[in-house]
Amino acid sequence: MSPPRPPMVADELTWELVRDEWELLLAVGSGPTSVAAAAAALALGAPAVGRRLALLERHGLMRRVPAGAGPEELAYGLVPAFYERREGMSSYLRDLVLRRLQDGDAPPIPGLVRTDLGSAEALAAVLATAEERLYPAVVDAASRPESDRSERFSVFFAAAADCPIVHAADKDLFLSELLCVLRAAAAQRTQDAETRSAYLWIAEMRVDPEVAADIGDLFESFLTPLPALPGQGAAGFAIVPSARVAPRRGDVTDA
Repeated sequence: MSPPRPPMVADELTWELVRDEWELLLAVGSGPTSVAAAAAALALGAPAVGRRLALLERHGLMRRVPAGAGPEELAYGLVPAFYERREGMSSYLRDLVLRRLQDGDAPPIPGLVRTDLGSAEALAAVLATAEERLYPAVVDAASRPESDRSERFSVFFAAAADCPIVHAADKDLFLSELLCVLRAAAAQRTQDAETRSAYLWIAEMRVDPEVAADIGDLFESFLTPLPALPGQGAAGFAIVPSARVAPRRGDVTDA
């Protein structure tokens, strides 16, 4: 039986919180993560981080999880959800993609691109199946408890029904094809946000390397057996190690 699908959240305020508190959300991860541990990860004061975590909890982005026997040992963990922005590839996401994929120091761990997935109707059927079977399994795997070996990874998955592949002479073949699919998906969702034949999912997670590999296996096992069909439908994914970015302007190092 597939794990339950996390809810889709499209609330504007929630999106703003996800964007503004990206580093804190990743510092907490699936948890249990104490306020002190989150503050240490961001090099900030615990009282200030505690107030930010309380705000995230009130808006449903965080939940309290038991970390020990007493109530004073309660810690935080992320609430699994898809946070959706009704636009194509905004400048924020575009910068994230290019920084992680084009300028990253480490190559993708797993990755695959299929450029033979047929018509818009055929690809819409593939994406409907992914929504029921693939995405919940990926979120379930990413929600496994963390350890001291956990690292940050960026996950890219995109599909587009009209995706002519252009290979740049100076680019890696896989990366070139994946960027084509990402751009095509962004363009098609900009033209029609309700389309069922284009999809763009960019996420970050903090998991053990073995879990990242398992998530890659989920994507690969889903894409590999799909039949080859005539048309310009394409889909691809990559999981890339990602380093923590510098603190935002205005962050302070003590309470």
